[in-house]
Amino acid sequence: MKSPQVILAGALLCSALVFSGCASSAPSAAFVQPIPVSARVGDKDSVQASVTAVAGVEILDVEKTRLAQRVEERIAAKKGLNAAAHDPKSYAVELELTRYQKGNAFARAMLAGLGQIHIDGTVKLLELPERRQVGQFTIKKTFAWGGIYGGAVTMEDIERTFADGVAAAVTGQAEDKPKK
Repeated sequence: MKSPQVILAGALLCSALVFSGCASSAPSAAFVQPIPVSARVGDKDSVQASVTAVAGVEILDVEKTRLAQRVEERIAAKKGLNAAAHDPKSYAVELELTRYQKGNAFARAMLAGLGQIHIDGTVKLLELPERRQVGQFTIKKTFAWGGIYGGAVTMEDIERTFADGVAAAVTGQAEDKPKK
């Protein structure tokens, strides 16, 4: 028979592993056109994000707006690590969703792998006002954990980490700007 301390330690370890799961990990970009260092979004640059969807992808306008705002917020948090090596520039981040599935929280809670959440898209970074494309990549985020953790994670949670991946790609920074 195992002691209560060993059981508690095992339960805490399992909980730590579960709650450090993939809902909080940002996806990596697969570059079609790598962004040159000189075109990475920097501290003094401004960014405007927009979200569209290919035919057949169901997403409400309010969800597009929310995702665009999240992308802008995450870029603002990361761009501070890129020193301004040039005059301030303006960029457009155009995200075209190729997949946006909210999944089913109840199914995720019942069994891992069921009711998965998916966000996939193609991102273009354009330098304004010319709208000169300086980078393009695809990015995908899937969440499929089960149990209580899987049932508690929402599409909004996954949008945050998806936006984090977009921001990391256009700034070249995985970390956020230090807080003052």
